[in-house]
Amino acid sequence: MQELTIRTAGGISQILVGRQLFADMPRLINDSALPRPRAVISNTTVGPLWGRDVGKTLDLERCTELPDGEEHKVWTQVEGLCAQWLEMGLHRSDTILAIGGGVVTDCAGFAASIYMRGVKWIAAPTTLLAMVDASVGGKTGVNLAEGKNLLGTFWQPSLVVADIDTLETLPERELRAGLAEVIKSAWIGDRDLLDLIDPSRPISDPLWEELVMRTIQVKARIVEEDEREVGVRKALNLGHTLGHALEAATGYKRFLHGEAIAWGMRAVAAIAAERGLLANPWRRQLEAAIDRLGPLPPIVGMAADRILHHLSRDKKSDDLGVGWVLPSDGGVVLDQRVSLDEVQNVLETLGSTPAV
Repeated sequence: MQELTIRTAGGISQILVGRQLFADMPRLINDSALPRPRAVISNTTVGPLWGRDVGKTLDLERCTELPDGEEHKVWTQVEGLCAQWLEMGLHRSDTILAIGGGVVTDCAGFAASIYMRGVKWIAAPTTLLAMVDASVGGKTGVNLAEGKNLLGTFWQPSLVVADIDTLETLPERELRAGLAEVIKSAWIGDRDLLDLIDPSRPISDPLWEELVMRTIQVKARIVEEDEREVGVRKALNLGHTLGHALEAATGYKRFLHGEAIAWGMRAVAAIAAERGLLANPWRRQLEAAIDRLGPLPPIVGMAADRILHHLSRDKKSDDLGVGWVLPSDGGVVLDQRVSLDEVQNVLETLGSTPAV
């Protein structure tokens, strides 16, 4: 098992990455000095696989299972959790446990941040994306019809337990999509990590544990410096501006999050190259890593005006518009203004170009 601690003004997060950790959850929680959770939140897919069994090890009879899918990451789920916890008699001194992917993590973490003005929570991510991104750094939130993650808080989990064995039950498409977030972090802070990206590698291979921990380490360094995304943490939005718009424009049904981010990184690579920020050899390296993820759902046939509408609602916008993150030879450049013509041109190019 590998351990890492993230220290921010908002709290301390202990990160554990290893194998067979869920079976040892009671001891891990006791060692962290946290109160044993009184509520377990999962979803209808992960609950039967992991959530219910982990709940039983903690002597909990009930595992709350949210509907599965990004389209269900909405305010009503958060409100429902808070009402349920009130009925259960949860107090501010209690702890809740979230077992699942990014949707479960975001909803449960958001609910924990506002219930009784904040209760402690533990994240037990079961998808690669949740392990390397959603469960780390304290961002919580839900979507509105107008855009992704427009409601949310910064609320650090006190403990993150990433059991690599849970990836064995992950569909191949989900695993490949999660690798897009690995590519993003690797580009920002650990280029050698790109060499470990191989979706065909068996989950039993020890390299998966290294890949997860090194990706988390990149994010941890950034979060400790800038917890609330006023500076360097913006780098972690590489590929996300267009990616979130693609998700919202299709009702969160055509793309998995990582797939949309992969398209977003292709787009900003093209824009950055056109502006002279990204030399062709580096652009080819980034695109080659994305190619290894396999075919992406096509963007051909998507209405450009609908995508542009959601771009205008991006939560990172200010009076000057949306501040994009563009890749560069040495990392990324922040707060770049991208014109609508540039977006339309790159969408037309990507729509006529095979994903692999």
